[in-house]
Amino acid sequence: MTASLMTEPLSFARRAVARRGIALAAALVLAPVAAFVATGSAAAAASSAAATPAAVSVPGSSSMTYTLKASAKGFKINVDSHFDWMREGDAYRLVNSGRFTLFSFNFESSGVITPDGLQPARYQETRNKRVKAVTFDPEAKKITFSGGESEPLQAGTQDRMSVLVQLAAMGRKNPDVFASGKVVPFRVAGSSRTGMWRFRVAGTDTLDTPLGAVKAVHLVRERDEDDGQKVEVWLSADYDWMPVRVLSNESDGDYLDQVLSKFERK
Repeated sequence: MTASLMTEPLSFARRAVARRGIALAAALVLAPVAAFVATGSAAAAASSAAATPAAVSVPGSSSMTYTLKASAKGFKINVDSHFDWMREGDAYRLVNSGRFTLFSFNFESSGVITPDGLQPARYQETRNKRVKAVTFDPEAKKITFSGGESEPLQAGTQDRMSVLVQLAAMGRKNPDVFASGKVVPFRVAGSSRTGMWRFRVAGTDTLDTPLGAVKAVHLVRERDEDDGQKVEVWLSADYDWMPVRVLSNESDGDYLDQVLSKFERK
């Protein structure tokens, strides 16, 4: 999704194909492999805020399968990817996974749910057993990356996986947030740094999917830096405002397209 949208999957596939000559792809929104946790400090923050009216409506647990099609350096990819959203009380876990010839990925986000939405505690990306992890410390107000680097933790920061569910939670609470022309900004943490993502609402489309015709809000991700990559996300109220399509296009014609083919509420 995204894009994971969130780990720049197509860019990774392109680099890997160029490096190893095999067809690779990545996940929806670009994310990790962690334990299902609710750390003491994060859980306490969620509990102390419990009396505050919720600003979002976080969806219940669900399991999604996407048809993934991609072109990377001339290699064509056509497989399934899986996106599992799990919540238990104030704790959540989000996993995006897939396996192809000579390649597998597993991205995971875990943390707690507060009245303001998802508050990541750990984000992890695993590609062919190579792991990169990010930890969020709300007490110290710090994000720490695998290489030891750190950045200040700003309020509302998401990771590349959790941002998709945060968008869904916003749509469930107030669909008007996705009125055409509006911009929804987030600070998003990847595996080595954070950056500003702005989702501009391009309108409402009807998509032809394996599940039939689906009406969905069309978002276009914009970033401070222009790297030549265009990422688009479609969210549908019929599926808890979760992504029904994530499309990533590169300036040279390479692309990664994920379309929802199965949705199961838990």
